[in-house]
Amino acid sequence: MQNLNDAFNRLNDEQKEAVLAEGNTAVMAGPGSGKTATLVVKIGHLISEKIDPPTGLACVTYNNDAVREFRMRLAEHGIFSRRSLFLGTVHSFCLNCIVRPYAPLVDKRFATGVKVAGPEVADGLFHEAALQHVTENQASWLTPTITRYRRAIACNEDVRGFADTDPLVAKAYEDSLLKNGVIDFEGIILAALHLIENYAWVRELIASRFPWLIVDEYQDLGGPLHGIVTKLVDLAGVKVFAVGDPDQTIYDFTGANPQYLIDLSERKDFKSIRLKFNYRSGSRIIIASQAALAPEEPRNYAPDPNRKEQGEINFIEANGRIADHANKTVEAVRASLKAGIKPEEIAILYRANGALVEAVKDELTRQEIDFVWERDGKFPNSSFIVWFQRLAAWSLSEPADREHTFSALYHDLHFLLQAAGKVDGDENSLEFRVLLWEIATKPVNEKTNAGEWLAEAELQIDFESLLSVSEEYAHDLECYKTLKKMLDNGGSQDEAPLTAFAATGKIRNKVILTTLHGSKGRQFDVVVLPGCAEGILPAWTWSSRNRRWEAPAARPLLQSRRLFYVGLSRARHVIHLVHSDHWEDKRGNLLKGGCSRFVNEIRSKLEQA
Repeated sequence: MQNLNDAFNRLNDEQKEAVLAEGNTAVMAGPGSGKTATLVVKIGHLISEKIDPPTGLACVTYNNDAVREFRMRLAEHGIFSRRSLFLGTVHSFCLNCIVRPYAPLVDKRFATGVKVAGPEVADGLFHEAALQHVTENQASWLTPTITRYRRAIACNEDVRGFADTDPLVAKAYEDSLLKNGVIDFEGIILAALHLIENYAWVRELIASRFPWLIVDEYQDLGGPLHGIVTKLVDLAGVKVFAVGDPDQTIYDFTGANPQYLIDLSERKDFKSIRLKFNYRSGSRIIIASQAALAPEEPRNYAPDPNRKEQGEINFIEANGRIADHANKTVEAVRASLKAGIKPEEIAILYRANGALVEAVKDELTRQEIDFVWERDGKFPNSSFIVWFQRLAAWSLSEPADREHTFSALYHDLHFLLQAAGKVDGDENSLEFRVLLWEIATKPVNEKTNAGEWLAEAELQIDFESLLSVSEEYAHDLECYKTLKKMLDNGGSQDEAPLTAFAATGKIRNKVILTTLHGSKGRQFDVVVLPGCAEGILPAWTWSSRNRRWEAPAARPLLQSRRLFYVGLSRARHVIHLVHSDHWEDKRGNLLKGGCSRFVNEIRSKLEQA
């Protein structure tokens, strides 16, 4: 177990200032700035020295991966979830700490409890509602737009610019949810905002339980959460510690807005602290990423003062054909492997699925380079399914080759058991450790069938029942049911080998192929970015009226800059930019937009450095 004081002493001056801040604080934390370490020490400091039981604090973040990271880091200091310490996603916080305990008392919709529609059910209801007002094609991509509209309405924001049909679709969908007696994930946050805004006693009860609210990745959490935070601060006296980076706002399509964090930082009752050091990347990589983000507005991030290596940016010219971009990309990967870089420390990042990704996959396969494509779609995708794949990979591996410890696997299971009310917060359940050990150590090999293995695991621990107890696992439950149905009765070995199921859970010795969005929060030794041409990065749009591709307007361009910045700033040591001055798609259509402006800006800035 690590000593919290030692962890505090390892922080730099700005990080220590954030930990010791007595009141509301907005921390601007760029890539590689050590924000997670700062957050963990801040939580430990508050619990051990500032908050008297039975009150506590709530720490909320964007997704389950971040929650898992926090829980593991805090566990290293002997800090575990309990009633006075909430660690979870924003949806889990709003559901379990606001909506579930208080909504049934004031809202007849929840008189018999709160039933959450998982994504599959919600998507079906949305599609049916949308078809009442738009075409099939429009309904297939309208969900993010309606999410933004619902958030704007809830926050009393300007809704000009939405289509005339958007309010009709939103109402039809919400009516459908009401008719079916369910609430969707977005509705959880909107219901929580309504309770916080309209009932003083709800605010007071929340404040008495959680006098401190810690929010990670604040820029991604949207207007309704911002409304909840400001109301708790202004009307209930809750203290807030918000951490994020406006420059890494990449979920604009759902209503995320960097302005919310900026607004907090500019309030007179908030201290604003900026973490200026980037401990991940060399100085040239920092210069390159900032050049693409804001050529005329340098952020002035600095590398680790003790780091001598500057990082490497390689400009690789392709001829514009998809196949050549793929070939040059894999050549860069092969060069990194020859230089001794571990495969799992090499990431190929792309904007969206399409011909380029398929070409890269084909070339990796042709050159016999093992890789993990994180959007392969072979199996349902959720945090719980990924955990199950890691468990299968552990079972199939020799002890020296295992990528996860058994304790880490149980650690993740423990949070599900805790949510289901099966164990306490201190991870002292020997019963479930033994059951998981029996599953993990059951003899398996390359001939083992995934369906049979899953069925036997279910007999040991009734995972479906565990997932059914807590609404925060609604999506995991849907995915698990789908997986069981997919593997029902085993199927043939060729159709459902355990090795195929475990492949995603084992990334050691495999190159990572993932989206720019999927790279957020991660880091790699080497990052390869193919498709650096105008039209791809940044993306252009097809104008039906003018019958041509058109460059992005100011706002979409800024969104592309942020996304590209996130990708670049994942790299510790090397970036390969595969670029061309034109682009030929798989149909032979030619776009002569020139080399990506991002590449030109980076090259120019590096020449001046």
